[in-house]
Amino acid sequence: MDNQEQIPSRLSDARSRAALEVNAKPYWELVEPGVYLGYYKGARSATWYGRKFVGDGKYKQSRLGRSHEGGAQGPEELTYEQAILALGRWQRGVQPVSQEEPARQPADAPSLEGLKPSRVDRISESWAVERPDIDFWLAGFFLRVEYAHFLHDRRMGVIAKEAGVSVGELHVLLALRRNGAGSAMRPTDLFRELLITSGAITKRLDSLQAAGLTERVAAADDRRSELARLTMAGRRIADAAFTRITTTLEQIVSASGVSRSELESVDACFRKLIGAM
Repeated sequence: MDNQEQIPSRLSDARSRAALEVNAKPYWELVEPGVYLGYYKGARSATWYGRKFVGDGKYKQSRLGRSHEGGAQGPEELTYEQAILALGRWQRGVQPVSQEEPARQPADAPSLEGLKPSRVDRISESWAVERPDIDFWLAGFFLRVEYAHFLHDRRMGVIAKEAGVSVGELHVLLALRRNGAGSAMRPTDLFRELLITSGAITKRLDSLQAAGLTERVAAADDRRSELARLTMAGRRIADAAFTRITTTLEQIVSASGVSRSELESVDACFRKLIGAM
């Protein structure tokens, strides 16, 4: 982010903000992967800004409102907590403060008849010509599942990149986080849970430790064994990434028009399929 300073935890404290020097550019705090809250410190006043990663090394920035620094709060002045809320609204496409307009409702999801032929449809048609004796529908179904995983993994890559880690390292952070905020895991348990090799987990943990996102601690039952545990910075990234993942998935489902009951039915079917594999 250019040479602009990032302050992971000081912007929330009014005394820390007051101690900041007047600067020509905002001070930036990472709120979640790719999303920053900015604090511009002028000679007479201060202003909150939002900034988000939009790809290809580029960021989009917007003024959120003036900062409230004590005394009677003006109509357009924002506390830190209000600035965080304004940042979230702007990130979701809602105009900040007085520029706000009613949110537009998403367009109705297309019907199955209106969907364009997909990559799998073209593969199916090719096999129908070459092997008309075989019904390709079932193989096509699993190809769609595979393609959905590819698209999801690609989105995970974007989230990981914005957080400054690889996809594999992000999976480690998420595994440690869901195990408990302050708990630790054995590398053996991690690579078994993530379905990777012991060499791969060692490499990922070394990289995460060097970045200050995990730390090694001795096991209580065996001082010679080392466990992996999240640092506060690692926990913040894991929490922000998981929030981003779930929000993205909710948006995808909403745009698709698929209902919760339909998804639950698909989930039940997949459980049966996986059980038979």
